[in-house]
Amino acid sequence: MEKLLIKLSQWFSDEQEILAQLAHDVATSDTVEDMVTAKQVYMVQEVKVNAIQEAIRFAEFEQEENEQN
Repeated sequence: MEKLLIKLSQWFSDEQEILAQLAHDVATSDTVEDMVTAKQVYMVQEVKVNAIQEAIRFAEFEQEENEQN
């Protein structure tokens, strides 16, 4: 379980970096159309980051459960 948490944490960190870059892309868009497109990509990435975060929470919960038993 520890290896899983490490992998998830690394993945989360990588995806957070992408999310930060996408936020920059939204903020620096030249046209409204570019901004809308960048925002859509940002929102998809945000869902991905949130899903990884939930997976980490679940894995931590499972690890705690296993340690108690």
